[in-house]
Amino acid sequence: MTGKITFKVTDYIERDLEWEKEECRKLGIRFAAYQLKYASAEEIVRKVRDADIVLVNMSRFGADVIGALDMARLIIRHGIGYDNVDVPAATARGIVFANEATASSEDVAEHAVMLILEAYKKKKIQDIMLKDWIKTAKWDSKKIHPLYRLKGKSLGIVGCGHIGSRVLRKMAGFGMTVRVCDPYLSKKRLRELGVSHTSLEEVLKESDVVTIHVPVTEETRGIFNNKTITLMKKSAVLVNTARGPVIVTKDLVNALKKGAIAGAALDVFENEPPEPKLELVKMNNVILSPHIAWYSEEGGWDIRRMIMDDVRAFLRGKLPRYVVNPEVLRSHRLRMQLSR
Repeated sequence: MTGKITFKVTDYIERDLEWEKEECRKLGIRFAAYQLKYASAEEIVRKVRDADIVLVNMSRFGADVIGALDMARLIIRHGIGYDNVDVPAATARGIVFANEATASSEDVAEHAVMLILEAYKKKKIQDIMLKDWIKTAKWDSKKIHPLYRLKGKSLGIVGCGHIGSRVLRKMAGFGMTVRVCDPYLSKKRLRELGVSHTSLEEVLKESDVVTIHVPVTEETRGIFNNKTITLMKKSAVLVNTARGPVIVTKDLVNALKKGAIAGAALDVFENEPPEPKLELVKMNNVILSPHIAWYSEEGGWDIRRMIMDDVRAFLRGKLPRYVVNPEVLRSHRLRMQLSR
């Protein structure tokens, strides 16, 4: 099986893919990598139409692209989120689609904790306060008033899967009450985490910090909007290290301007890259980072190894670790040959 297998990469963020190239050489499969992040559907198809396995990072994989993949049996998303891939289209074509659901979970959880602390403790205003103190030699806390401690406050986690559950564990030492909104968690998993499912409305109303860890789906797109954000406490902060489109940016900006909530911290944006005139950049009660929560040297190598593990599994007729569209396995159109 290995002699005729072709593995192609549409776009990548690594400095090079020499390691992947060598691993594929050892496996006896053809390997090619491109930088097609901003390419047209036609160009993407021209480059990867003959691939058995396609690895996609940020290239747009709509139905027009997937529908033209003549040979693809497996599509792998480089990372956790997959809102750039039309999953139903892959299923309709009999293509197994997988992501690397846990590759950067620790990194994103660490970043979320950092943003929680920076937002709730008003780090941006602290920086301004320090500059004023240096300039005037007078210590003045007016700009940062009021400032609260985390102990005894309430943490709301919206989405408590691979990342949200790690945030829960990492925040355990702060002495906060935790509320979790995740209707997809089993009773067994809720017991393991020591929490119960709480409605989104209650989480928003009762939490001092709300941290988001859900993918973009039809259910979650724009779920944080004027109606829901204004349910939050005026002293609360909203943190998002998940996906930008779960928040309606203009509604968040309006809420921050009106003082409906105290602050926000975002690693992801509704439109990426962010527009140069994005109002959030200029707001002192907003902490921003450049969609980097996933990134670390360790995480980068974790994901590379996980991808190659999925390629090796494919060669053995086995499924990748995390199949996003398991319904394809029941389809008569399934292209992947599975060993028993």
